[in-house]
Amino acid sequence: MKYPKSCRQCRQSKRKCTRKGPGEPCDTCQQRRLRCDGQMRSRSTANAPLTPSVTWKDPRSFRTQSHSEEETLSGLSHGIIVELVGHYLRAIHDKSHSLFHPPTLYSQVQDGSTGKALLYAICAIGSKFSGNPDARALGPCLAAKSKQLLLADLENICLENLQTCILVATLCAGGIAHSMADIIDLDTPTPGDTIIVSECKRRTWWSLFYSDRWCVYGLGLPCQMRDPHSTLSLPMDEKIFHNLSPDTDILDGPWQPGLWAQKLALVRFFIPILELNRLAAKHKTSTAECELEVETLAQKLKNWEDSLPEYAQINLGNLHRQQEKGFGGVLLTLHLVYHHYSILLFFRFLEDQKTDSTVSRAYAARCKSHATMFNSLLRQSRQLKACEAVYPVVGHMVTVASAVLLHTLLFGDLEESRAARQELEENFEALLELTQYWPSVSKMASGQYTNRA
Repeated sequence: MKYPKSCRQCRQSKRKCTRKGPGEPCDTCQQRRLRCDGQMRSRSTANAPLTPSVTWKDPRSFRTQSHSEEETLSGLSHGIIVELVGHYLRAIHDKSHSLFHPPTLYSQVQDGSTGKALLYAICAIGSKFSGNPDARALGPCLAAKSKQLLLADLENICLENLQTCILVATLCAGGIAHSMADIIDLDTPTPGDTIIVSECKRRTWWSLFYSDRWCVYGLGLPCQMRDPHSTLSLPMDEKIFHNLSPDTDILDGPWQPGLWAQKLALVRFFIPILELNRLAAKHKTSTAECELEVETLAQKLKNWEDSLPEYAQINLGNLHRQQEKGFGGVLLTLHLVYHHYSILLFFRFLEDQKTDSTVSRAYAARCKSHATMFNSLLRQSRQLKACEAVYPVVGHMVTVASAVLLHTLLFGDLEESRAARQELEENFEALLELTQYWPSVSKMASGQYTNRA
């Protein structure tokens, strides 16, 4: 297969694709702050990593056949460990969860004070995004070792083991972290904690709360964590938090909420939306009651969007500002979730759009509109540098949005069907990309491939 010399962005916009040299991003993508995928490369390097890799000391050491698993894992060089930690922080942290103060984590990795179970879990996730196939192959071993060390030290109820539980759950599911959080009263301030430690505890607790609402209840299980309402403060602004030094005793300025605080305000709508859908599916609510509740929830979602502070609004200028700060991906995932919730709220009305009910037709149109916005943001996350949305739940959200597109493809007019087909192709590409990191997404990609066929 002959690979095109111009990148996908330049081909789509029919621009001349020029670059300073092989392997360099093109001038147009640099100017537009896009992630250029058209570097001149051979077939063996077609799947480039999300972030540039550092020089590896001796990649061959990964495949030394005489080494046992323990020797292989403990033989990771410091440079490799730092790289894998960097991959984790850039691709996953602050998106599906927020557990660490990055400068402190790097410092602990540097001085060797990070617990092995935690470090193996971080490296296992980070290895998924490495450009080195030998490092990626170590992922399952790293995950297994982390889980083994965690189980051996499970009686040690502490923040580090709780964070490890969350990471292991990201890799292979689990629910021990909620119990640990209750035992150590994670949501209660501890006298003597530094600002950084207090904020890490707060972010860890809220990450558990977020996953409890999204994942646990989403599976039909009862929530395990109470809603603290006003008893526990929300996470502070991410930029302020990341810039804190270890010896900081007091904030230089007033406390400010960040993007994660907005995400936590949004997740509270998830359970009411699911409850309504389940009642409707079991015919336990009348059409009039259902439509009234849908309108109430829709207005609450719209109020959430309208009340967002400037730093959390989704527009090109703010996206570029957050991108420069390193939080472009967090901003995009925040609004991906908003449109996903809206799709779930209106989804059931797609089948009623051919009826005489103006309300049903309006809700079906809103469902399609949110699916279009979702796909537009997903496209930006795949194009803009350091804005990737590649944590596991994204695969589920893409599949739901694709179901709306498939409905449009089958029942929409010619123009709508043409646009839906193009967006379905893009979503299929996104699922294939996610499959590289999270094998469980392959079932979703297979289902969409069947629909495409």
